[in-house]
Amino acid sequence: MYDRVLLVATGSGICVFLSFLLQPCKAEVCVLWVTKGVEQNFGKEIKEMMSGHSKEKVIVHDTAVLGRPNVSEMSVNAANNFGAQVVIVTSNPQRSRDVVNACKANGIAAFGPIWDS
Repeated sequence: MYDRVLLVATGSGICVFLSFLLQPCKAEVCVLWVTKGVEQNFGKEIKEMMSGHSKEKVIVHDTAVLGRPNVSEMSVNAANNFGAQVVIVTSNPQRSRDVVNACKANGIAAFGPIWDS
């Protein structure tokens, strides 16, 4: 449906998106991952996989090093810089809603998990 997609994950939400980095995808994909202690919490292999992509396609914000960011603002900026047609977010319920709402307020289509259970 979309040619340029920004995937936004916090913490272990990255697991949902790893397959987009491991196999060819028809769409151009950019990943924004906000997490703490990449190597300590996810292992050397995941850190190397993420750092093996260009900084324009994989943005890793390690909160242990860089502090807590405004994920909604980062998502809107990354979507605009990448020219994303849509943002897909996987985070906790509040942060997912915040990112979706911020993107929509800036004219960017956005989707996140449905927290109905």
